[in-house]
Amino acid sequence: MDAITDSDLLASFLLYQKELQQFLTHKVNCAETAADLIQETYLRIARYSADGEIVNQRAFVFRIADNLALDHLRSRARHEQRDGGLVEEDLVCSQPQPDSMLEGQQQMELFEKLIYELPPQCRKVFLSCRVEGKRYSEIAAELGISARTVESHMYKALKHLKDRIDFL
Repeated sequence: MDAITDSDLLASFLLYQKELQQFLTHKVNCAETAADLIQETYLRIARYSADGEIVNQRAFVFRIADNLALDHLRSRARHEQRDGGLVEEDLVCSQPQPDSMLEGQQQMELFEKLIYELPPQCRKVFLSCRVEGKRYSEIAAELGISARTVESHMYKALKHLKDRIDFL
């Protein structure tokens, strides 16, 4: 058998190019990737030095293309596995879901209702402390009562809220 020359391999590549395109498109499920792999197959064949004997040129050309396709698929699988978690994290919506927003709104309405059940002075002390962030001494000075009375109002308010929430 005669030795295969580089030009014979390139001629075989050109002869089977359309069939290779279909094979690779089916294998990688993407026509653009298949076209890239066809070009890489051509480059590998062009660089190949035909030192040995190639019995079946078609099988040789397809083996090169198949190996490139397998390398591509493995690389893509590693990439998806490595980057899969990050993509999901990026897709997570930082906004609350509608059902949790509704639940939060309902809880706020309930809490507001419970606060307005408090006696006026007790409610004023609670809101000044918990909403406005004032210290007991500041509240006492504003309302003209002792810090001990402010503490007593806070105790009553918190106990009322806790008892009513536990009851519901």
